[in-house]
Amino acid sequence: MNMDVSQIIIVIFLILNIITFILGYFIGKISKINIVNSNVSDTSFIPIDKQKNSIEKINIDETKVVSKINTSSLEKKYDNLGNTTISDENITDSINKLKKLKE
Repeated sequence: MNMDVSQIIIVIFLILNIITFILGYFIGKISKINIVNSNVSDTSFIPIDKQKNSIEKINIDETKVVSKINTSSLEKKYDNLGNTTISDENITDSINKLKKLKE
């Protein structure tokens, strides 16, 4: 295996790139774990209204039971949804209608 200097440099360069990528991957994983475990305060240089931070919490009272839901006051739409109609026309009648509309 006779390699000249330029081929040796290219092979060494590729091996170093692969090693650098693998080391960067593992260092990134390790530093990601350290960042998650560190305590970072949630302060900002932008002033935030304190009213926005005091969000009302929803309290669920499990003792209340809804026994009847009245939907008569709601507007009813699509009363005929799901109704099917059978037409005596076939495909040729539809094509003829389209041809008439085109003329």
